[in-house]
Amino acid sequence: MHKQVVAAQDLRSFSKLLLEVMFPVFAFSNFRVYSIDMLGKWYMACVGSALVMILGALLGRMGSLLLRLRSPYSKILVLSTTFGNCGALPYVLIPPIVTNWKRVNANPDDALVEGFAVISLFAIVWTMSLFFIGRPYALSMKPASTETSGDAAASTASTTSSKFNILQKLRLVDSVVWCALVGIVVGCIAPLRDFLSERAGGPLRFVGSFSYNFGRAAVPLSTMILGASLYAGARAEFQKRRDARNARPEADKPPPILDEQEGSDSGQLLRLALGASFIKLLVMPAISIPLLLLAVRSGVLPSDQPMLFMVLMLQTGVPSAQTALALLVAAGLHKQAGQMSLVYLPMYIASVITLAIVIVMAVTLSDEFDVIAA
Repeated sequence: MHKQVVAAQDLRSFSKLLLEVMFPVFAFSNFRVYSIDMLGKWYMACVGSALVMILGALLGRMGSLLLRLRSPYSKILVLSTTFGNCGALPYVLIPPIVTNWKRVNANPDDALVEGFAVISLFAIVWTMSLFFIGRPYALSMKPASTETSGDAAASTASTTSSKFNILQKLRLVDSVVWCALVGIVVGCIAPLRDFLSERAGGPLRFVGSFSYNFGRAAVPLSTMILGASLYAGARAEFQKRRDARNARPEADKPPPILDEQEGSDSGQLLRLALGASFIKLLVMPAISIPLLLLAVRSGVLPSDQPMLFMVLMLQTGVPSAQTALALLVAAGLHKQAGQMSLVYLPMYIASVITLAIVIVMAVTLSDEFDVIAA
């Protein structure tokens, strides 16, 4: 008999703990390595974040036209290609990379903290873009309202309430961003940084030690939540379709025109899944990596920051962000969320191979282009 250890409600609770507590603490803990000098070298993480999203949006839009996807499939494709998994997966991948990468494993602790700090900078731009651009775009998938003029007052009240809800969600979603910004400010003020850091033996060094050790627990927890959510979403969608087919009596089957529509939807979903994986895992790295190498050779990207180079390489090949799926759920678009989960599952499976290739390329190219540790 199958015994369920983690239920859906538990998963939601873990997600809330991760987003509202652990990731913010983790983002703040990077203050130990921030400084004005280092931010001058790492600004490319913010620039790279914006460029990766712009490229993803353009490729997603072009892909939807070439694949002749209807709405909402076309918008799901754009969301999938624009917003990559810039946090959870890189956080998980950086530790084993540091352990096995000869250029940085002489000082693994420093390399780890630098890698995590660069990811946080990348995520600041990503999170703001997701909330201020991605969320309204996701909401545009909602069907047009059919309310009458008699419902105008209720609609106005609902809109006002919705604005207050958005402000409340902004405070929750942006907690990671605010903590990262506080960490940057603390890191750039050397006396304050040393006062809180165990590295400098400051009076409140337990703050830096606790925030780092507690925050790092977010990495395995986010991995568990990511895998469980993808599995649960896809499983629920498959089960829903199976139950709908089994529960429909022969006499109650829809006319052929509806069957054709269902077949058309299945074809759209198949093209969406293939297109999203192809663009996100193959096309984006094929375009981004040469541009990244050009930036190294031209001096735009510092050649003495191997972890910055590695993180940017990873960001070119990560699969789509699970948070984009959560946006659809929060907007009440459960059907579209189920469709997106079916897209994500094969993409994440394929990314096991494609991300490994990207990592090998990053290590190899760093040797060839003299990306050396400071």
